[in-house]
Amino acid sequence: MKHYPSTDLKQNLGDVLAAASQQPVSITRHNKPRYVLMSIESYEARFGNDSRSVYVAEDAPSEHVAMLEEYAVELDRD
Repeated sequence: MKHYPSTDLKQNLGDVLAAASQQPVSITRHNKPRYVLMSIESYEARFGNDSRSVYVAEDAPSEHVAMLEEYAVELDRD
């Protein structure tokens, strides 16, 4: 992923947009990543009509945790 300082959005918008059309780019502020800019096609491919969700393990719904635990038990049997 390419990184651009937020000041480049003002000064070199065309270059930043061209890069974002190829792959997501990180927009930094004070040398820290703050935003991601990507084409709508990339966004829809990643987040569009996809009903899947991403969770941190601690925040996963209990039914998902139970399903994974059952699967782990099955793997141990094999």
